[in-house]
Amino acid sequence: MTEVQPFDLATEALFIGGLYSNPILFVEYESLVKSKYDFYDPDTKFLYDSFEIYYKTFSQEVTESKITMFMQQDSDRWRRFKEIGGWKTVERQIELSDTGDIQNYFNIVKKYSLIREFERKGFPVEKLINNKHFPKMKPEDVVNFMSYNISNISTVIGGGNSAVVLGNDATKKIKEWSVTPDMGHEFPFPTWTNLFRGWRTKKLILDGMLSNEGKSRKIARIAAYMSLFKKTPILILANEMDEDEFFAMLLSAVMNNEEFGFNYNVPERNVLLGTYDNEDQYNKAIEVGEYIEKNSKIYFLEMNTYSDDDLLREIKKYSLLGVKYAFYDTLKGFKTDAWDTLKQTATMLKDIAKELDIGVYGSFQLSDEASNLDIQDFTSSVIANSKQMKHICDHMLIGRRIPKSKYGKYMIQHDWGTIPLDTNKVYYGNKVEKNRGGQKEIINLFEVNLDLNTWKEVGFLILAQ
Repeated sequence: MTEVQPFDLATEALFIGGLYSNPILFVEYESLVKSKYDFYDPDTKFLYDSFEIYYKTFSQEVTESKITMFMQQDSDRWRRFKEIGGWKTVERQIELSDTGDIQNYFNIVKKYSLIREFERKGFPVEKLINNKHFPKMKPEDVVNFMSYNISNISTVIGGGNSAVVLGNDATKKIKEWSVTPDMGHEFPFPTWTNLFRGWRTKKLILDGMLSNEGKSRKIARIAAYMSLFKKTPILILANEMDEDEFFAMLLSAVMNNEEFGFNYNVPERNVLLGTYDNEDQYNKAIEVGEYIEKNSKIYFLEMNTYSDDDLLREIKKYSLLGVKYAFYDTLKGFKTDAWDTLKQTATMLKDIAKELDIGVYGSFQLSDEASNLDIQDFTSSVIANSKQMKHICDHMLIGRRIPKSKYGKYMIQHDWGTIPLDTNKVYYGNKVEKNRGGQKEIINLFEVNLDLNTWKEVGFLILAQ
């Protein structure tokens, strides 16, 4: 009987060819592939490692000219690329590979990777690789066959975790937190930053509002602060607003909020219609536009299809490009109005936040019955489409514009006392329905001007005595 070798060089090459042929596949497999272990052939390992750097730092499109240009950026990489045949080798692998079979290629590559790791650790593998069923085995079959050794090879499997003794480094953690508190990214709203301990990675924030009350504008306001002011790369996935609409909201946020250094009091409508009060106002808009061009770190994608798989793919893709915070506007069922699909989407968003160590923020529209409720009566239990999502997220906000007819019912609470609501101003209440960072069941109050996209925290909303 012919001895089976613990590698399959042909399949390794086919897997590499599949990635170069259809680069988006890298998003799906990047977290699963461990090139140090998975590629026996040093040539395929080089091509995979080069592709990883290429995709993350150079381009997500593969052409001969782009690959050549990328390889030439590093003299050692260029020399190695030429040694293995250059683009002709890549092109041959692309021609032979069938991207429809890439999962099979991956299974075979990973299967042999596991075999080699067992063998490297001194475990007998001859019986397994000479088993007549071995050619049909998948990685999980190899794991099951050698299950009594699995704790020794978790580094190869990808995703394998070991339990820890909780508290075994307690004093170290306490000292670390005293130097670097467990706080996330600042919001443009100090009360939010304090209540939630900032926007921490792995956390899902869900923010529900009534229809046409400014969900997207609030996201644009937060995104402008994080990206343009704090220089943080972010991703916005939108299924209701297009690029021009979102940019207009971003522009008004920058133009009319003082932390950006402008505070010009120019309505969004004026910019969209080109009806400036005077030439100076137009020049100010141009100045703000130049500032955005220079400083924006916002990836924006209009989602024409927004199934959970579509969202997952795009979030993973931009995470590889350095994004640590993602916004999704708005959670809704794809090709269905069933509310239970929102829970599935929220679950996916929470899972991907944990997996990629990113923060995710999702807006959602409150159901119609919420329009008949006062803000203090808002709870997830009486707002049908938020009921199930509350159990999944880390922070939930549900809010609305306060009707002026209700102003007399409330007061604004500050540390130093209370004041009435000003009938010349527009207020929005955000009830903190869930908060894994601190206090909840309070109503944070904003003074809002949607035309200028200004959201100013003014205290907490309480019932008048």
